[in-house]
Amino acid sequence: MIKNFSALVMLTIAGIALMRFLSDTEMGPFLKIALTLVGLVLIGWGIIGMILHGWVMGYERRNKQM
Repeated sequence: MIKNFSALVMLTIAGIALMRFLSDTEMGPFLKIALTLVGLVLIGWGIIGMILHGWVMGYERRNKQM
């Protein structure tokens, strides 16, 4: 898992940029489907990573206070 929050934000932005690029580009249907799946994976991985990052940081902070 990527633990660097800024890398997760960049990953999500890259996925969004890829999806915007695909909406303006004409290409074969198979390639467009494959790149759409790659974009969705980038966005999903970034969002899930940010959620897990916040959860782990909160857990570590709470255990440090005890």
